[in-house]
Amino acid sequence: MSLRFAILTALTEKSSTGIELARRFDRSIGYFWPASHQQIYRELDKLEGDGLVSVATSDKPPARGNPKVFAVTAAGTDELREWAGEPGEPRKARDPLMVRIRAAAALGDVDPRPGLERHLQLHLATLAEYEAIEAKQFSGDLDRAAQLQLLVLRSGIASQRAWVEWCRQALADLSG
Repeated sequence: MSLRFAILTALTEKSSTGIELARRFDRSIGYFWPASHQQIYRELDKLEGDGLVSVATSDKPPARGNPKVFAVTAAGTDELREWAGEPGEPRKARDPLMVRIRAAAALGDVDPRPGLERHLQLHLATLAEYEAIEAKQFSGDLDRAAQLQLLVLRSGIASQRAWVEWCRQALADLSG
C-alpha cells in the first residue's frame, strides 16, 4: 500500500485542505498508516499531477489565509475503488525490537529487558487510547461506514493487546 491510497481514502471521506488532512491523519489514519505533514503535501502534489485529486474552485487565489481545498476526482475514485477491491497480501513485520533482541542474543551481554519494558508501557498507553476512542466514538447503532471504521480500530486494539501480552510474557521468561 502507499500513502496515495490513504490520502485518497481520507479525501473521499471529506474534502480538505492540506493542513486539515494532516491533522486528520494525526487523529485517525495515522494510527495505522503514519505520514509526516511534508509527505502528505508531496503526495497531494503527485495526486493532483496525476489527475486523481483536484483543487476546489474559489474566488480567491490560494494563499496563506485561503488554502487549497482538495477533493477526489472521478479518476481518483475509480483508482481507489479498484485498489480497495483487490485482496492484497499481509505485510511482513519490520520491527527494530525484534532485531535488538536478536542482537542481544548474538552479543550475549546485552539485557533486552529495558527495551521490552519500554515497549510494554508504550503498548499499554496506545491500547488505552484506542479503547477510549472506541468508547467515545462507537457506541449505539452504527451505520456501515462506522462499522467498518470500528473494525479497523478493533484490529488495532487486538494488536496492542497481543503486544502487551507478548511483552509481559517475554519479561517473565527473562526474569525467571
